Amino acid sequence: MKPLTIIHMSDTHLCPEGRLLHGSIDSWRRTRHALRASQHFSPDAIVVTGDIADRGAPIHPAAAAMLNDIQEELGCPVISVPGNHDPRGSVGPEFNTQRLSTGPYPANTVHEVLGLRIIGLDSGGFQLAQGEVDQAQLSWLQSLLTAPAPLGSVLLLHHPPVAATSPARAGRGLKDPMALAAITAGTDIRAILCGHYHQAATSQLINTPVFMAPAVSYNMNPFAPDEILAESGSGFGVLQIGQEAVNWFVAYSDHLMTGPQDAAPTPSAGGQRAAN
Repeated sequence: MKPLTIIHMSDTHLCPEGRLLHGSIDSWRRTRHALRASQHFSPDAIVVTGDIADRGAPIHPAAAAMLNDIQEELGCPVISVPGNHDPRGSVGPEFNTQRLSTGPYPANTVHEVLGLRIIGLDSGGFQLAQGEVDQAQLSWLQSLLTAPAPLGSVLLLHHPPVAATSPARAGRGLKDPMALAAITAGTDIRAILCGHYHQAATSQLINTPVFMAPAVSYNMNPFAPDEILAESGSGFGVLQIGQEAVNWFVAYSDHLMTGPQDAAPTPSAGGQRAAN
C-alpha cells in the first residue's frame, strides 16, 4: 500500500482584514501560498495544529471558509485544532466538516483517512503560553484508543508534550505531558503532531514520535531565539505514513513557486522580537 501523505500546517496567526502581523507579515497570503504549495504532494489530509488566529482576532468564519474551499478543491479532509491564540469554541462546527465524531469540546474530532485515524485534542490555554488537556479529554481519548485503527492513529494538539528546543520557550509546552503519555503508551498512536514553538523540531513522548511544524506565519531564529526570521516562503510539515514506517520533513512554498507573481514578499520582521 502506498504511504499516506498528511500536510502538517500550524500557527497561521491570521489577522483581521487589512492588518499585517507584526506590521509587515501578510499571514493570509502566506497561508494561501502554503495551501497552494501543499497540492504538489497530493495530500490525503491537511491538518492545522492551532493558532489559526492571532491574539483572538475574529477571523475564524473566514478561515473556516478558506479551509473548506481547499477541502473541496483537493478532495481531502482539512482537520483543525485550536491554539492559545484561538478563543475557546472558535474552532467550532464550521471547521472539521468531515469528522466522524466529536468529543467533550467542539475541536475534539475523529476523522478516518484510508484506515488512518486522526484525533484532535484541544489543549486550550487561550492567552496562556502553556496548554493543558483536561481529564474529560484524556478519558475520551483513552476510550477511543481501546479499539485500534487499521493503519493506526495520529494525534493532533497545539502544545507539544515535550520540552522546547530553545530555553527562550521553556515552560510553554503541554502541562503534565506524562498524563497524556500514560494514555498513549502501548496504543496504536503512530505520531503526535503539534505546533506552538515557531520552529520545526522532532522529539518523542516515551516511544511515540512528536513532530513540531514550523509556523506558516513566522519562525524564530535558532541563533537568536527571541528574533523573527525573515523568510520569503511559508513552511509546513509533510508526514508520510505507511504500514511499516513514518517519515516527516519540512517543505517551503517558495521552493516551488518560482514566478515573481507567486513569491511571497520577504517580511521585514528580521530582528523583531515576538512572543508566541
